[in-house]
Amino acid sequence: MVPNPIVGAALHAVGALSSSSCYTPQKKTKAWSWEIYWIAQASFAWLILPIIGAFLTIPNYIDVLASVPGDVMLRSFVLGAIYGIGGLTFGLGIRYIGFSLNYAIAIGISAGLGTIFPLIWNPNDGFVWLLDDKFSTTPGQIVLAGIILSLLGILFCGWAGALREKSNNADGSESKSQFSFRVGVPLAIMAGVLSALFNFALLAGEPLEKAALANGANELLKMNAIYPFSNGGAFFTNFIGCLFLIRRNGSASQLVRLPKESGGNLGFYYLMALVSGAFWYFQFFFYGMGHANMGTKYGFTSWALHMSMLILFSNIFGFVFREWEGADRKPKRVLHIGMAIIVIATLVITYGNYLGEQ
Repeated sequence: MVPNPIVGAALHAVGALSSSSCYTPQKKTKAWSWEIYWIAQASFAWLILPIIGAFLTIPNYIDVLASVPGDVMLRSFVLGAIYGIGGLTFGLGIRYIGFSLNYAIAIGISAGLGTIFPLIWNPNDGFVWLLDDKFSTTPGQIVLAGIILSLLGILFCGWAGALREKSNNADGSESKSQFSFRVGVPLAIMAGVLSALFNFALLAGEPLEKAALANGANELLKMNAIYPFSNGGAFFTNFIGCLFLIRRNGSASQLVRLPKESGGNLGFYYLMALVSGAFWYFQFFFYGMGHANMGTKYGFTSWALHMSMLILFSNIFGFVFREWEGADRKPKRVLHIGMAIIVIATLVITYGNYLGEQ
């Protein structure tokens, strides 16, 4: 397969768009408590669909698994499980510092660590030092400039969100008592660090990719061999967390019937959970295809591209759903600058990858 970074960036954009869409069905499940919705969509996103996807796209998948040492699957699962803890702390962070600022801090840290740190340490090879090799050439320096720009764009988007939420608090539309930077920022930082480990879970599963290719898998779909373990680990920790909340809140009955006063249809709620889970799963379905097209020299930039595009499309959805309606001019200007920087960063990273493949 001949890599094509332009196609790769486009596929990453499709994956990020899918990911940005994954929480919109939740708006239709208001009669469900959060933990019921979360465990339902997580079952599809992190367990059912990855397993189905692997068996449908990886020939002789059972033989692939049998040919790989068990510790490969275990490492990917454990790193995915730690990533799942990051997802829970991310949800808690929103409560204290709001969605936009929490998102920018967590995604910004995840983008930086998930992109650069694998060039220092790899879950399969231990400590490596690839920074000089990757960034000493002209294409590498262009790629590095793009990564820095993407982080700057994420920072601007987070700043815009903080300005918007500050203005909301000032006019009394939000309760100040809910916001605590002292509590929320450490939670967002923890979420960002732990979320970066999902990229390490994918790296840990690379022997599964090689075994899949040896068994006739398509180069574009080889990463699907990893997802039952990386995503399965995330499902495990979220399942445990949701069980705790279900027991504490006494909400288990919602799994089989909705509150009478809701007037909703339980089948429709599970359909929305399936749609939400599918959106989340397809972000990495397309991520795998995009990553394959970014090439081997600078393919590590896939994580930065995905994270920055995630911020970009999330904010676009924010405008579509009128979340910025009534915001002051300054937050909107800062947001537009951040989004423009992310677009430029995407072009710069793609160009650097293109030069590196020549």
